[in-house]
Amino acid sequence: MEAVLTILGSGLAGGARTILRIALYLVPIMIAVEIARHYNILDLFSRRIKRLLDFLTLPLEAAFPLLVGLCFGIVYGSALIVDYAREGYLERRDLLLIGIFLSISHSLIEDTLIFSAFGANPLIIVLVRFSLALLLTRLAAWGMDLLSRRSNPGRQPEAGK
Repeated sequence: MEAVLTILGSGLAGGARTILRIALYLVPIMIAVEIARHYNILDLFSRRIKRLLDFLTLPLEAAFPLLVGLCFGIVYGSALIVDYAREGYLERRDLLLIGIFLSISHSLIEDTLIFSAFGANPLIIVLVRFSLALLLTRLAAWGMDLLSRRSNPGRQPEAGK
């Protein structure tokens, strides 16, 4: 019984440390997002990647969560995605497409640096992951729009909002 309590205590302590570490990153990011929203800094980011968003058939509101997930990782990006979804900025279709894109290309900078340290070619890593993310996300958007048109023939798809 003592061994079980030791293992349980160790697991709870480890979990609490992990949550604290994540919070130490997420809280400043969420504060920065709110400041950026207040001063319309997010519009600048959105306009910079508008062509990419148009290609992926995503709204401008998807820009910042996409960039954060791409640069800092899926945990940080998902926190913003959840926040944007709760506030009604992103629809279900947008969430799925962002999820597809980030599942392939999340943490692009960090992962590239790690693999480069072991001798991998950083240019190949970035190009392959980013291209694959673009291609598969666009194919998913096309498929979702096709299914939407078939199930609702009189209604226009949500793409290109």
